[in-house]
Amino acid sequence: MQITVDAWDPSFADNPESPSRSDRAVVRSDVELDPADWRPVDAPASGPRRIVVVDGVRRIDARVELLDEGVRSPGVCVSWAAGAVACDLDGKASAVAEAAVERGLFAAVDPGADFGRYPYRRAESADPGELIATAQAAMAELEAKVASMVAMDAELSVLDGPLRGRTRLPNSVGYVKSHHRSYLQTELNAVVERLAPGQRTPVFHLMSGWPRYTWYLRLPGTSSRGWAGIARLEAADDLSEEAAIALADATAASLPPLGSAAHKDARAPQNLTPIAGLERRLKRMLGDPRLLLRSVRAASLEAGR
Repeated sequence: MQITVDAWDPSFADNPESPSRSDRAVVRSDVELDPADWRPVDAPASGPRRIVVVDGVRRIDARVELLDEGVRSPGVCVSWAAGAVACDLDGKASAVAEAAVERGLFAAVDPGADFGRYPYRRAESADPGELIATAQAAMAELEAKVASMVAMDAELSVLDGPLRGRTRLPNSVGYVKSHHRSYLQTELNAVVERLAPGQRTPVFHLMSGWPRYTWYLRLPGTSSRGWAGIARLEAADDLSEEAAIALADATAASLPPLGSAAHKDARAPQNLTPIAGLERRLKRMLGDPRLLLRSVRAASLEAGR
């Protein structure tokens, strides 16, 4: 088999993992309040004091092409890392509790050769979007593994990004910082826009794609207008409605103090301070991309001999 490595920087590639979707969201909005009674919900006076924040980062180190008997198949060499930060809100302290790095060559066909730091990981197809999706699933698996090591000691586990595939952890929520879709009807979106810092929307049941409970929360540090400072939280579908509402209250009580400041983070306040610090550490753990690309090229030359 002949293996070639693209010479250009893989960071310039198009991002195929977030295609635009025009399908209409399926929502049940009467989980906590009837739609006619929707209003901003105040945070309870107290909430969790021991929180675990989990995040992962992923980087494409090289794009390769496998040529076997005239059939070309693309692949990607990917590095990813996951970590967990334990936060003590009473002691106003946080520390990285667990962190790990993994790498892999994702392709639909086995190169049949040792690729050094990038063991082969099978993808269902050679479609570029499928390759990235398979790598993303591997990162989510590592995040869940890291989180399981520390989550039992936490009153609330906050997993950066959608909760899909990571619903087995107790007291866990997904934390979504950006909003590419509008899930609510116009009159209910107006409630999101009226939220004051620390307030949330009522919980609703989102059944598009995969079912989960969800709600919006406004973090402090921005004007209380529009969607500035809004994050969306997700909880597992197999929870009772009462348990999902309790998690929503827990996030409203505990997450606003963790919001980042605009002079420190361009993604403030949604990019929580523990997430921002953990991202920086994980990116350093991925290693020097130039050295890793060199190792991929060396492995491809050795495989072609």
